[in-house]
Amino acid sequence: MTSWRSGMLLAAAVVIAGCRAGAGFDGTGLDPLLCQAEDLPGAFMEQTRGDFTADDLGGLSRMPEERKAAYRTAGMQGGRFVFWKEALPRPPFASPVNVVCQVLSFSSEAQAAAWVAALTAEPEVIRDSGMLWAPMERATAIELPAERGRLFELDAAEGDAKVRLFALHEPRGRLVLSVFAGDRDGRTEAATALAIAAARDARLERGGATSGSR
Repeated sequence: MTSWRSGMLLAAAVVIAGCRAGAGFDGTGLDPLLCQAEDLPGAFMEQTRGDFTADDLGGLSRMPEERKAAYRTAGMQGGRFVFWKEALPRPPFASPVNVVCQVLSFSSEAQAAAWVAALTAEPEVIRDSGMLWAPMERATAIELPAERGRLFELDAAEGDAKVRLFALHEPRGRLVLSVFAGDRDGRTEAATALAIAAARDARLERGGATSGSR
């Protein structure tokens, strides 16, 4: 069985490979809107980052043609992501917390808001919103309360491990800012994703950046 870590790195590699092949979305200007090391709860190491198009994201779904068509119809132009992995100090090692921050760009503010509003608490839908590495064995998804945006929890089995993941999506102008966080030992809580988003927003406010300018 492909592990959660290996599956995630594979998904990221496929996305980046598609973009290097000339997929046509340049999201480097979105980097300030992704989470930085200072936004994360503890010591994390950056693993990879890159751009992707709607077809890249939809193509990694279990229903690729359906998702690609849906994302194009929704006005999704593409996006950018960064993947962080918790740096654990010494053995015996717990399963590290993985964090992905993502920014999606849409053709209009209305389309960005509509995409978030249309999300449903179904495992495949939440996985395909950006958690492309998430296992689907005995998967369940629920929506949790959030002051801003929409927050989802996805639980699934991976062998004997129980993977718990959280996804927070917030429309900001023509963009959708997302934070994904989880691990295989159930250590991650909803508060983890919310705290990362809050730290990101505080940093942007200090720097005078606007999260919906692109």
